[in-house]
Amino acid sequence: MRAHELLAPGAFAAIEDAVRGAERATSGEIVPMVVERSDSYADVRIGAAALVAIGLGAAVLALLPGLVHWLVPIELGLFAAGCWGFGSRRLLGAVTPNPLFSERVQHAAALAFHHAGVVETRDRTGILIFVSLLERRVQVLADRGIHERVPDGTWDGVVEKVVAGIAAGHADRGLVDGIQLCGEILARHFPPRADDKNELADRPRSG
Repeated sequence: MRAHELLAPGAFAAIEDAVRGAERATSGEIVPMVVERSDSYADVRIGAAALVAIGLGAAVLALLPGLVHWLVPIELGLFAAGCWGFGSRRLLGAVTPNPLFSERVQHAAALAFHHAGVVETRDRTGILIFVSLLERRVQVLADRGIHERVPDGTWDGVVEKVVAGIAAGHADRGLVDGIQLCGEILARHFPPRADDKNELADRPRSG
C-alpha cells in the first residue's frame, strides 16, 4: 500500500479521529506520519545494478563473442534497467541488509521529529508515530518530557500494532490501533490539564 492509498479520504479521517479521541484523555500530543519509503537507496540500487550489468554482460560476451563491440551499450542498458528494477520493494529487499533498512528509517524518523514540530509543545510531551511502508518499519519517538516519566520499551506495543496492520494489509487499521494504545499510555502519565489546548494538528502527515 502506498502512502496516498493509506491516506485516502476515509483512512485519513479515521486516523485523524483516532488522534483527536486519544488526545481527549491526555495533555500529550500525538503526531502520526506515513511515508512510502525512508530513503531512495540510490547507493544500494546503483551497486546492485552495476554488479548485474557486469555479470550479465560477461555472460553475453562468453556466449556471443561476436557482440564484443556492443558490450558497453549492452552493459549500460542492463545497468539502467537494474537501477529502475531495484527500486521495487521485492528486489530492493533482496539486496538490502535489514540493519540498513532500520538505520535509514531511524534517520528519517529523527528528521521528521523536528520537521513536524514535535519538539514545540509547551511541556515537551509530543510523540511521533513514524510509519515507513516500503521497509515495513515503525519508529515511535517521544520528546524529553515523556522520556522523563515513561520507561524505555513502553512503546513496543504501539509498534507491534502498527506493524501487524501493515503485514495484514490494513495499515490504516494498524495505525489507528497504535494511536489508541499510545493515547492510553500517555493518559496514565500525562492527564489533561485545565488549560490544555491542541498544540499540534491532529491530521496525519505524509511524505
